[in-house]
Amino acid sequence: MALKALLIDIDGTLVFRNEAIAGANWALQEAAQAGLAVRLLTNISAKLPHHIAAGLQACGIDVAEDNIQTAAMACSAYIRRQPDASCHLLVPDAMDSLFENIRRDDARPDFVVIGDVAERFDYDLLNGVFRMLRDGAQLVVPHRNLYWFDGAGPPRLDAGAFILGLEAAAGQTAVVTGKPSAVFFQAALDALGVCASEALVVGDDLLTDIAGARASGLASVLVHTGKGQTPRTPGTAAPDAQLQSIAGLMPYLHGAGLLAR
Repeated sequence: MALKALLIDIDGTLVFRNEAIAGANWALQEAAQAGLAVRLLTNISAKLPHHIAAGLQACGIDVAEDNIQTAAMACSAYIRRQPDASCHLLVPDAMDSLFENIRRDDARPDFVVIGDVAERFDYDLLNGVFRMLRDGAQLVVPHRNLYWFDGAGPPRLDAGAFILGLEAAAGQTAVVTGKPSAVFFQAALDALGVCASEALVVGDDLLTDIAGARASGLASVLVHTGKGQTPRTPGTAAPDAQLQSIAGLMPYLHGAGLLAR
């Protein structure tokens, strides 16, 4: 079946340390010219789609906010599907706005939602969440990324490092609404009106992009930018192909005969 859509990661695949990866914008333009639908997927939860789109445009990458799907959006949608749910939010301000009109409970909530709050993580905050989970709250998170790249500096801890500790202490597994969740990838397929056999995931992260693609029955390409040079550990999902960067994506698709003639 001919390829109809691309599900493309943003950070590490299109941009890295606030700069566009060489050839990224041209790859998106070539994909559009080839008639491929594109959905940009990100586990970023501290920014709304229009902020992400503006940042990409400032880097020279032409995207529309309607083509961006965030893990935070999926997280909000998950809570809204639960009848009369209450939640305790530990999320950045931008993500907070996605939970308007959802009942808040900071004592005994049904759900605890944790996003990227960076320096706000401290003992008292985490211990308070731990007690809510022990009292029966379900932990819901946009993602469990362990680290991320900020500007030109070294990697920084991401929310997943703290979420893993809370899961172990409370004896529960968080509901993950972003990558590598199959729910997240299915939402992208539904938005584009294609099935898994008609789409390809392109990303730099073996644990989210590639593992999520494999679990959802999607083919995948790993790019060696961003996290893409991290050595693969035993048991990690393998991509169907590997490229130095997204600049080589369209030549690869043509060479592999994946495009409609």
